[in-house]
Amino acid sequence: MLFANLPSKNNCFSQKVKRIADTYDPKKLPTEEFRGELILNLRELLEIAQREAKSKGRYGAKHQKWSKLAAYISQCINIIMRDYDAVKIKAQLEELKKLVYNELFKDREAGN
Repeated sequence: MLFANLPSKNNCFSQKVKRIADTYDPKKLPTEEFRGELILNLRELLEIAQREAKSKGRYGAKHQKWSKLAAYISQCINIIMRDYDAVKIKAQLEELKKLVYNELFKDREAGN
């Protein structure tokens, strides 16, 4: 299972991403209210990623990982704002989930 047994700060962020992605059901019509709530949740994640990217001592690879996540979350928000295709929105959210796992945890599991 993705995100199991991981450090608390990264795990908290990843659990929020997972919750957002798993909550979205493309079979339901993406109403304005639901899309608005989805965007608010993603903006919260964006703020966390930006804060982590700007944190003191964040240089090199960690800075790049958090910056990459912030950029991808921004891209997700833009797609949701302009696209009403529920399948595309779900695909973006699933891709975000994979990106968070790959950027924050894959190196740690490999011992890097």
